[in-house]
Amino acid sequence: MAFEKHAAQEEPVSAGAWEKKQKRRTDMDKADSVKRTSTYAETDDAEKSKPAGGTRAGSGLPIFLLCILMIASGMGLMYKDISRTFRHGIYRCEYGGMLEEPREPDDEKITMAAGSMEALSQTYPNLQQYVMLVPTAACILPDYLPESAEIRDQKADLANIQSRLPGSVQWIDLVQLFSDHSGEKLYYASDRYLTGWGSRYAARAGIEAMGEEIPEGKDQCYLLSNSFSGRFAMDRIPSLHYFESSGERLEIYVPENEACYYRVDGRSKKWSGSLYDADAAQSTAAYNVFFGGEKALTEIHTTRINAETLLVIGDRTADSIVPLFVSSFENIVFVHPSKTPVTVEKLVKKYNVTKVLYLYGANEYMTDRTLLRTLQQ
Repeated sequence: MAFEKHAAQEEPVSAGAWEKKQKRRTDMDKADSVKRTSTYAETDDAEKSKPAGGTRAGSGLPIFLLCILMIASGMGLMYKDISRTFRHGIYRCEYGGMLEEPREPDDEKITMAAGSMEALSQTYPNLQQYVMLVPTAACILPDYLPESAEIRDQKADLANIQSRLPGSVQWIDLVQLFSDHSGEKLYYASDRYLTGWGSRYAARAGIEAMGEEIPEGKDQCYLLSNSFSGRFAMDRIPSLHYFESSGERLEIYVPENEACYYRVDGRSKKWSGSLYDADAAQSTAAYNVFFGGEKALTEIHTTRINAETLLVIGDRTADSIVPLFVSSFENIVFVHPSKTPVTVEKLVKKYNVTKVLYLYGANEYMTDRTLLRTLQQ
């Protein structure tokens, strides 16, 4: 009961305090409302005082100018690309082809190679050695180069290499042969390699110089791909990819009376009845159609009976030429020095080699030193 009485006495006091608190809160709300109304009014006046166009127009102008600048820069770069005639050591010609710049010879390497060949001849007096270098397309087709192009005289460089070879090594000249047939399709327009037709000329020149017989009858042409695109096309001026077609004919020539053969991969020891990989012709690396790509060592055994074993030391330029030797030699051993440390002397002993052919693209022979390792004794 005491509790109830105390509560009854306190209730009127609490009610009065609550009314005062509510009145004070109401007065504060009114004052805050007046203040907010005044602030909104000031903001509206400030907005009305801004110039027409507002903030959006002011911030959009730099973006618009930046877009114009980027478009103008892109147009300038595209024009510069289209007008460019030289890029990464490759000349772009008016007819759409691309010609590799002849390289400066490594004089020391050439001297050392010639000396090693002489030493090999002294060790094996009955071993016949030949050098056949495929000149660059720019050497054979200088008239197609841009007017401003100034290139090395590769014909003079090749003549110098020939003059420095020992008397025991025979030179097989392709410069005059290719110059006589310069109007024919000897080189790919998008790569440094010889076409099937150019490879055929080179192979025949090599077979005749080495004193072997060329197969009788006609050569059959096989089209492997109609859209070959070489490594020069990959480095082509980017803007021109949209305006030109880079497809070329990838074809091979095979004698009608070609000797039967089989090949053995030197590393995997796998046997195959063909020197070609048809699937590669439709891939992005179409040149791997020859031997299925660059192999360290390949053995080719044929039904040609003449007791001749040919050792070919070469680069990828040789890939399209070596298959045309199968009807002229009993055995062929094909080596890429860049893929194996094996030496010529070891190969001569192992396979009873009778003839050695150094078969390179001229530019590669001028600078590649892996041949020196192979010629070590």
